[in-house]
Amino acid sequence: MSDILPADLRESHSFTSLAKAAELAPMTVRTVLEGGGTIASLDKLRRVLKLSWSWSSAETPTGIGRDLARRRKGKGMSQRDMAVRLGVTHQTIVTMETTFRGRVETLQRYLRVLGIHDLLRGPGQSRPLVPGANEAAADRVFTPRDLAGRIVRRFDRHLQGSILDPARGEGAFFDHFPAHLDRHWCELDEGRDFLAWTREVDWIMTNPPFSRLRDFLSHSLQVSRNVVFLMPLSHLTTSHRIAKIRSAGFGVRVILLVPRPASWPNSGFQFAAIWLQKGWSGPARFEDLG
Repeated sequence: MSDILPADLRESHSFTSLAKAAELAPMTVRTVLEGGGTIASLDKLRRVLKLSWSWSSAETPTGIGRDLARRRKGKGMSQRDMAVRLGVTHQTIVTMETTFRGRVETLQRYLRVLGIHDLLRGPGQSRPLVPGANEAAADRVFTPRDLAGRIVRRFDRHLQGSILDPARGEGAFFDHFPAHLDRHWCELDEGRDFLAWTREVDWIMTNPPFSRLRDFLSHSLQVSRNVVFLMPLSHLTTSHRIAKIRSAGFGVRVILLVPRPASWPNSGFQFAAIWLQKGWSGPARFEDLG
């Protein structure tokens, strides 16, 4: 369901309770939690949940926007530079930085350009609730190379044609792709944004950044017939994502249960390499990587 809130908060609040507390319509709450809607609506939910913006401790729109602009300037970017990167008008950026109004999706893209991969953090926490930096509790948690290799080898007999790692990072998955495949990669930090990729491939395999999972899943279902994502199993089983997978004509073929690496945060959730295949209508098979 949600790409905005961490799993523990999602599971402890219903649409109805959040909507009532924030004085919003339940459909508005759903839209915001799925990464849409307005910043104003998200701000109401944030206040109800006693969360802070990840880049600012300010509470007024002008203060929050000012801190956002400070981060942009620290990257050496002008407002017009940012507008061009996001494909929006200059006025959209001005409005966001002066009155903190706009769309949640635009704000998320703005933050990603700055290298900020989270929106919110809990009270008294310096570390965001939605993981952010490249460390053990991060949004982009790097996969141990040996684990990535074992996952690739599990699917090796099925791999053929072309394959893409849309979030290569340090190459844990990509470097293990068999040499006979037509191999490709994307990595935002190196100027290759997967969401701008248009060529169809036979396979996608990666550990996707969790804050971008909604976008990564949607785009992967458009450009590949086979998708293998390493992620918490709970991230698959929301009604919204199941509906998206089925409407795209995909089925869940294999759920490969993966032991949590010692370097990853102990969230209590089961990790799995999940194989989605277009046209698959058989049962989902559980396997254990050991």
